[in-house]
Amino acid sequence: MSDLQIPLNRLKFGHEDGAGINARVVGREDGIAALAANIFANRTEDNPTGLIENLIVKEAGGGFYAIANGNRRLKALHMIDGEGAELPIGCTLHQVDETKAFEYSLTTAITAEQLHPVDQYEAFALLEERGKSEEEIAQQYGLSAKQVLQALALGRLSPKIRQAWRAGDLVAEAAQAFTLALDHKTQDKVFEKLSKGGGRVQHWSVKRELGADALDRDVAQLVEFIGADAYRARGGVLTEDLFGSSHIVSDEALLKQMARDVLTAKCEELRADGWAWAEIVTDLPQGARWWPKPEIRKLPYEGDELERRTRAEATATELEESDEWNDSMHDELDRLRIEVETIDSAVRMRAFDAKKRKTLGCIVDVEEGKLTVLYGIKKPENAKLSKGDPEAAKRVQAAAPAAKGNAADEPEISNALLHRLSVQLTKAAATALIQDEHLALSVLLAGFGCYEGDGIKVSANGLGRRGNDRSILGAEEMKKALPLAMAMKPAERISLLAQIAADALDFQNCALDQDDRHDGALAICGAIDAKLFNPAMRGAFDAKDYFGGVSKALCLKAIEEAMGADMSRQQGKKQKTDIVAFAIENVPTTGWLPPQLRHKGYDGPPVKAKGKATPPAPAKKPVKSAVKKTAKKSAKKTAKKKK
Repeated sequence: MSDLQIPLNRLKFGHEDGAGINARVVGREDGIAALAANIFANRTEDNPTGLIENLIVKEAGGGFYAIANGNRRLKALHMIDGEGAELPIGCTLHQVDETKAFEYSLTTAITAEQLHPVDQYEAFALLEERGKSEEEIAQQYGLSAKQVLQALALGRLSPKIRQAWRAGDLVAEAAQAFTLALDHKTQDKVFEKLSKGGGRVQHWSVKRELGADALDRDVAQLVEFIGADAYRARGGVLTEDLFGSSHIVSDEALLKQMARDVLTAKCEELRADGWAWAEIVTDLPQGARWWPKPEIRKLPYEGDELERRTRAEATATELEESDEWNDSMHDELDRLRIEVETIDSAVRMRAFDAKKRKTLGCIVDVEEGKLTVLYGIKKPENAKLSKGDPEAAKRVQAAAPAAKGNAADEPEISNALLHRLSVQLTKAAATALIQDEHLALSVLLAGFGCYEGDGIKVSANGLGRRGNDRSILGAEEMKKALPLAMAMKPAERISLLAQIAADALDFQNCALDQDDRHDGALAICGAIDAKLFNPAMRGAFDAKDYFGGVSKALCLKAIEEAMGADMSRQQGKKQKTDIVAFAIENVPTTGWLPPQLRHKGYDGPPVKAKGKATPPAPAKKPVKSAVKKTAKKSAKKTAKKKK
């Protein structure tokens, strides 16, 4: 074994040697740019190569040497100096055969343990304490400015948070959420509160405790649109979410006004360009985006716009249909979509000459943190514009009818899954109904005056009785059953009747979001006390069956409603099997239920609870008198309905 100075252009990769002495196959190219930046930053007059340790080599013949340990460093040196450079590189020559050289490579690969993330981030924080600037750290370790900010924020977490992360009691996402609390006292207080009960601390619960979940999506994208520095320059205080968009702002009104100023200026610019009108979307009635747009028979593409658009759209389609998914593919898809939208916007604007602009207008908005303009909009005659007045905009929007979603645009669930959900709904309603005897008896009595199939089968042959013993009292014949019933105490009879009412429910193929088709089931569910129905419904809901049976889009929609848009976008990068597993584990704990199971008193996400439900009045006399009052009037009619 001897140390040599070997010209860079005389060194070969171990996997290029005839014997193949590089054990690493996967990941040979990973992180080379960052490694090169680090090596370059370490170069000094005394250390012109920037290497800390020698490369391990063996003779490869013809004056060349093959790398047994240090192939990634060789790749980084090629990136810095070029493959033909003659820079002398410190190497240690081992006189070994190919087998031993391969063993050196393998030993190095499997024994080189990566730093735990906590150790790594603590090291970055220590560099800062010792005087390294963010720019110097970025340059030396090949990181972007944002990556440095992220690393330093994690390295500055409280010792308690870092230790929990290091011990495996806290996952990376949860640790990242704690960076929204700028002092250790707050971080520790939130951690102690959420750790009670032994459950794992979730990142979304951390954000909720810190108030980061209160920021709506519109405000979050305005931070990107205006910019953190500009907002702070106007006196706003911003705690920036370095790992998402759950920023904490001190003055939402200021942020919105700054965005409005930019959009108003754009509207003035468009009107000056000859458009009949230009308005901010929030100043217009809901649904203004779908106001008529004149058909353009021939789109005026220029240069290679059409070719670039066609190519971008085709590539985007390929990415969307790919079975594999990663962050780089997601970023590329976003870039392609922006390219298509930019071309479409430019072409549409170009399609309207000065004469057409005099009768048409534009709608200005912020989407995904970027200013967007819809060109060539025809305003309906009865629509009123606000001319940029914020107060008038509020009045226009308040007077406009609430827009209703088009059910046809939503991804549908299968009929089989809908049926299984309806069975779960029936079981939950039955569980809750048993606990409210007065309502149960009312449902039972009402059922005798209704047509069959209206949510209850009063013959006690409903869904709850199927597969069970048909005898209720232990006897099927009247001569035996009647004495048993007469021997029961009044309270026992009421309890049994409540059980019968629960067993008689049958909501099969009913969905609570289809109010025009299942009036009977809706009436029953709407009458059940929410305090009873909510826990019963969540206990009956089969999350594994639901998420395993719906589309990826519906899984992501549930995650967004339950845990926020950031989490939905993050999960959207993964394959469906991973998304389903995540949803099964995390969504039910938030209290979320599918729209088909959301009753009148539903208090889960995304609907905010409106307060405690008022328990039904227990008055017995009004119930009895009401029964007597209606009994005579409906006796004949009821007799005709029942078969």
